[in-house]
Amino acid sequence: MDHSVLAIYTIPVLLLYIDTTYALENLALGKPTWEQHPWPETEVDFGSENAVDGLYTDRGQGGQCTISENKQSTAEWRVDLGSVVSISHIDIHYRTDNIPQPSPYVNRMAGFFLYVSNTTFKEDGYLCFHEIQTVAGTPTEDQTIRCSIHGRYIIYYNERRQGMVYPSYYSQYAYNELCEVEVYDISPEVQTTIKASLPFTTTSGLLSTFETSTIESTLKDHPKSSSFNTIELIPPNVANQSTLETPSTTLSLCVLKILHFKSNSLVLREGSSAWFEFLVLNNTMYERKWFHDGNLITSSSTRFVITTFLTENGTSKNTLHIANILQRDKGEWKVVISNSLRYTTRSLTLNVIPRLVIQMKPEYDFSILSGEGINLQCMVSNPESLIDVNNGNLIIRKDGSLLADVSETNVSIKWSKSAATGADSGSYTCLHTGYPDPVFVSINIIVIQPEQKRCQSEMSDGIFWTNTLAGSIKQETCPRNKKGIATRYCDLSGVWQSPSLINCTNEILMNASTQLDSILKDGIQNTDKIQETVNSTLRLMKNLTSSNEISAGDLSASLDILEKIVTVTNNTGSTIEEDVFYSVVDNVLSTNNSKSWTTVSEKTEKDASFILKNMERFGEVVIQNDNITPTGYSGFNFDLTINRTQLAENGIRFPELHVQSKNDTVNVEDVSTFLELPKQDQKNEDSPINYVAVIYKTVAEILPSSLGSAQKADQEEKQKTNTVVNSPILSLTTQTGLGVLVPPLNLTFKHAENMEPKEMYPVCVSWDFAISKWTDKGCTLNESNSKRTICQCNHLTNFAILMRPYSKVTEETRSLKTMSLVGVIISIAFTFLTFVIYVLVWRYIKSDQNILTLNLCGSLVFSYVIFISSVEKTDYERLCIGITVLTHYLFLVTFFSMLGMGVYYFMSITVTYYAMYVANNFKSESRLRWFLLGIWGIPVIITATTLAAFYGKDYHQKFYCWLSMESGSLYMFIIPVCIIILLNLLIIGSLVRVLCASSVMTKSSLRKKAMSAVRSLGTLLPVLGVTWLFGILAVNEKAEMFQFIFVIANSLQGLFIFVSHVMLNKKVMQGLRNKYPAFRSLMSFTEESKKETTSVSRSQSTSRSDTQALKTEKNGWIERFHGLKSAVNNKKKKSESYLTEKTVSTECSTRDLNEKNPVITENESTSHTLELISEGGRAVKRIPFSFNLNPWKKKYNVTEM
Repeated sequence: MDHSVLAIYTIPVLLLYIDTTYALENLALGKPTWEQHPWPETEVDFGSENAVDGLYTDRGQGGQCTISENKQSTAEWRVDLGSVVSISHIDIHYRTDNIPQPSPYVNRMAGFFLYVSNTTFKEDGYLCFHEIQTVAGTPTEDQTIRCSIHGRYIIYYNERRQGMVYPSYYSQYAYNELCEVEVYDISPEVQTTIKASLPFTTTSGLLSTFETSTIESTLKDHPKSSSFNTIELIPPNVANQSTLETPSTTLSLCVLKILHFKSNSLVLREGSSAWFEFLVLNNTMYERKWFHDGNLITSSSTRFVITTFLTENGTSKNTLHIANILQRDKGEWKVVISNSLRYTTRSLTLNVIPRLVIQMKPEYDFSILSGEGINLQCMVSNPESLIDVNNGNLIIRKDGSLLADVSETNVSIKWSKSAATGADSGSYTCLHTGYPDPVFVSINIIVIQPEQKRCQSEMSDGIFWTNTLAGSIKQETCPRNKKGIATRYCDLSGVWQSPSLINCTNEILMNASTQLDSILKDGIQNTDKIQETVNSTLRLMKNLTSSNEISAGDLSASLDILEKIVTVTNNTGSTIEEDVFYSVVDNVLSTNNSKSWTTVSEKTEKDASFILKNMERFGEVVIQNDNITPTGYSGFNFDLTINRTQLAENGIRFPELHVQSKNDTVNVEDVSTFLELPKQDQKNEDSPINYVAVIYKTVAEILPSSLGSAQKADQEEKQKTNTVVNSPILSLTTQTGLGVLVPPLNLTFKHAENMEPKEMYPVCVSWDFAISKWTDKGCTLNESNSKRTICQCNHLTNFAILMRPYSKVTEETRSLKTMSLVGVIISIAFTFLTFVIYVLVWRYIKSDQNILTLNLCGSLVFSYVIFISSVEKTDYERLCIGITVLTHYLFLVTFFSMLGMGVYYFMSITVTYYAMYVANNFKSESRLRWFLLGIWGIPVIITATTLAAFYGKDYHQKFYCWLSMESGSLYMFIIPVCIIILLNLLIIGSLVRVLCASSVMTKSSLRKKAMSAVRSLGTLLPVLGVTWLFGILAVNEKAEMFQFIFVIANSLQGLFIFVSHVMLNKKVMQGLRNKYPAFRSLMSFTEESKKETTSVSRSQSTSRSDTQALKTEKNGWIERFHGLKSAVNNKKKKSESYLTEKTVSTECSTRDLNEKNPVITENESTSHTLELISEGGRAVKRIPFSFNLNPWKKKYNVTEM
């Protein structure tokens, strides 16, 4: 048979064999998942695991998709593949709600990021894809992302940041609504089998069209895997037959040709931009790689931008852009493209001219005395940078003006003056006029006048500090073997402060940092070069940090280098010398460096937690390998172990307890600090997991001791000076996240210093990296004595013990809390009873004022119930915010109800007494709707404003769902309450004034006046909320007396409301007697007490019983209502008139004409007539007027006779 015919039949069979034998495997199927903002409702199945369940036929809300919580600015989801694997491509199937694409949900998908990482942090991973939507309706909800890389975690991330401008068709919030995420790799057998089929060719050396298409189909279904994470698989582009080099065939198996490879220039100046471009003719998939001097360039680089796109003529264009050329970019640049059959390469050499460097002497700003000489020199430090610069020269300008009288050469210029004057002060700039880029250097000169204060020249810390004007910062070159700038402040008194050498770094460390920067920024993937660079850096650091004390500058640089090493290791998976790394960390944590640690903490944003964080990151990378060997490290400052265990059977203990023999016993009191993680049966850990445990022996001495809890700022500042970390620090990290630990982690801490519980009390804490403070959240204290403390925590991180000074207030808080709870329950009970009684007798007491009373009772009960039942539910942030909002609103409604009642009393009594005509106009119709609108409406505005102003800014307290004093949101409650209390105090004062002005009180004894006033105040103060004034004063925790007074007074608020509005309210008691005859005996008792009760009780009941006609001899009433200008002499008649005023006082001895308590009906008249008789000598004027005891219903009628 002809070979060509054989090939036609053989290759399809081989390829079919490949498809059936080596089918691709979805590596993500059924693997553990996590998401940032899960759907809050547990009754619906929108969990993160739905994205890897293999089901996405229902791409809506049927339980096959993961749906995140609404209204979030970020959305993150990840899947743990279990180990580091080789990835070819990732398929994403997004939510569509089963409607034709594009669905409305594509706008939620827009702008997403896809990372592959070896840790759970996306920042440590490689960005495979970032979707940039340019047209509404794209991308599609089905994405295939080519990303050839090794990694363990696939991280999907999207964001809608505040302050960022997004296209109008982007969704407002960020979501992850993934129906399925599939991760694929191609097995090596598939690639080998494909290559094994290549010898079957036609006599012309080319396969037929049928064979080519079959291979292409196989390559599409099985994307080629690679160990390089920058390989991009380009979809095949079948060229026209006319473009093929061999027209004798129908279609070549693979047309792969670089048409051109070019750069914008082969000689570039440092600092300029560069680009490389090559054009490829192809009809199959291919991969391309960029190399610089043999080092693979990846798209993880922050300096290089690599792009590929198809052109209209059947080719693909590939570019690499460099925004800022550096000296290290010179050399050979090569591109390699390949497929399963062939590869081709092109290269070119780039030369980089160094950037011009100009140096001035003196190098930094300086001051000189008036009359002293000035000498400036400017020079070019690298003359080779002036290649091809044929024109121009160096010049010096002062404040923009060119200086004359200079001496110059090609690469230097000098200017001098023998005696400086004040006019010589200014900015001096040196530049080269012929250099194409703007390169210059400037210094400021200050000429000090004799009368000005200054710091004298002196030598300090190996640096000569010259004269400096007071109030200035002097800069000088660092001491020998150090690079950087040293600074020193000359204060306003002309006295030098201590020099700051935080920016002075050993030259070796600075060079090592630069090398690591080049690896990170250039995205280099040369494993050998990376390992050599990192390990040599670690060995140098070990030698430098092993000295007795590390300078602050070297300590700061060492921290930066350690972070870069961890980042490089995470990104590249390189192997480093772990023992050397741990030795460097041990040296850095030495207590000999305490002074340098203090300086670094004050001058930079770094502290000892910087070490803890990077140790945790490094440990996560080390334990990802399933084939780890148990190792340990023991140093002067920390001990570490890396091991493997099965949590369902053994648990974890660190450090392990070693017993020499079975007869040996261990005294627990003598055991040092250790942790124990019990068996975690619920975690379903069937296979062993890796873990790393660390005990930091001395780091507690250099970590801040501030506790990040909901405490007041002044109290926290006080604690900073008294609170101490009194134990080593324990840390535990596992290969997979364990979530909430059940049972919890047990930690036993041996105290660094023995302290009696009477002097100090311990707090179990963990370090919160987000706020750089200790937090006691998730940890509880089990047992403590002077030598040790036992804690339990429900999570994993870094743990320690804080010792605080004993505070009496702390112990008394428990009793105060108990009193508050009991008092609130009592207040709720009586307030609720008042509400129920009003509802039962409502037909007898129906009035506008009593509606206000019901509002007060209802809001008070609801606010108290919600407060005591939900104030500590801080586990769910959004629920806690909702509780805070609702409680804030109901308490404001309560206080505005109190204000409404106060205004009611004021209009009913005070205004009626002093300005009846005004009261008549105001109360001509019911104003209830306005009262209710203000009571329920104004709190809405205040509550919404508070939420909008403080949302995301500690709106509520950390451990309570109530407004925060630290953020200031509590003032949005305190200020309205203070205003209401002040207004009600003024109203009470006006009511007492009316009481004292009544004719009955003027005739009463002093004792009776005092008793009436006390009874009236005792009734009004709690009802109008004035007792809350003690609550405002109790905000200061030092005012213990006000706290207890507030608790007691507020506990009786419900009782006072019940007594004044029920027991002493004649109308309510009469209604109870009418509806429930059993209350008649109680009514008789109440009637006797009623004679001595306050008249406000009668006003509250709006009694409509008839009263007797009253006569008075007061001339003031006639003047007020008729505007009489002449005085009228009032005389007593046979029936002496008197006026019984309706005041806030008791009814005194006012006689009721209906002593027999007739039944009160709803239509009973409540009109009262007051007859004033004025006798002049010749004529008598009668001015009858009537007013309604229910002032909301009827007008006052005033006539003259």
